Amino acid sequence: MNVENMIEAIHEKFNLKGVPSEDFNGHKGGIWICDDICKDETDFYDYAEGTMDDNNKLNQFLAKNGWHAEPYDSETIMLWNT
Repeated sequence: MNVENMIEAIHEKFNLKGVPSEDFNGHKGGIWICDDICKDETDFYDYAEGTMDDNNKLNQFLAKNGWHAEPYDSETIMLWNT
């Protein structure tokens, strides 16, 4: 799934606002989650633990579509195509 389609999919499925990673740090090919990722739709995805949890709803969705989450800092999550 390409960047634009994944941005739309995470908005529809998880009510998350994502923008191309270029808007955050200039790196191409990823998605910056510029929203609170810890919400009901993501099963309260935990910044500290969530990116390593294979059982999380968001991580399962990402993996199924060829993506993964990566923490950037304490409250910033980036998504990358694997």
